Amino acid sequence: MRSILSSVGAVAVCLVAGSAFANSTGISGRSGKQSVSCTASGCHGGGASTPTVTLEGPTALTAGQTGQYSLVITGGPGVKAGMNVATDGATLTAGSGTKLLNGELTHSLPKAFTSGSARFDFSLVAPATNGTYKVYAAGNSVNGNAESTGDSHANATLDVVVTGGTDPVPVEEDKGGCSVATSGAPAALIAVFVALAARRRRRNAQG
Repeated sequence: MRSILSSVGAVAVCLVAGSAFANSTGISGRSGKQSVSCTASGCHGGGASTPTVTLEGPTALTAGQTGQYSLVITGGPGVKAGMNVATDGATLTAGSGTKLLNGELTHSLPKAFTSGSARFDFSLVAPATNGTYKVYAAGNSVNGNAESTGDSHANATLDVVVTGGTDPVPVEEDKGGCSVATSGAPAALIAVFVALAARRRRRNAQG
């Protein structure tokens, strides 16, 4: 009986810590683009200090140009780091230590801090349509205990202006006016009344 209870207890511990192990090889949907952070669903939290997350890279690109970017995580528990990056229209390319997951970037494995920070490099290809595109990023600073407690995260965004491409198609607003066919109706009615009046005058003249 004691051995059975011990086995059940071991399974319970594994289930509790399972989310932390599952996310050690990356996760998507936590960049802040979907208004969901790294604390969702018990991912990470409880750290005593909050890290600083910074996005470094060009804020202006021409259409089709590739820009080099970095996500830098400083402070927090500061043992290992993870990340999630997404955009609202540009194309992301993974760099060393990162991978694509569901169209977003995330860490392949937790990266050890060096001199108080961890850096993840990646590339962004500007789309063909002009406009301002946003890069969303979340960075985790964790204590490396393979659990979701005692960790901290922060978010950052960066606007990238794309020029030299095609302009976006303007969205036509419904101004509540009549269509061409409807707006022509009064003129047609006037023409009918004029014709009837002329016919009546001719009949009166003949009478």
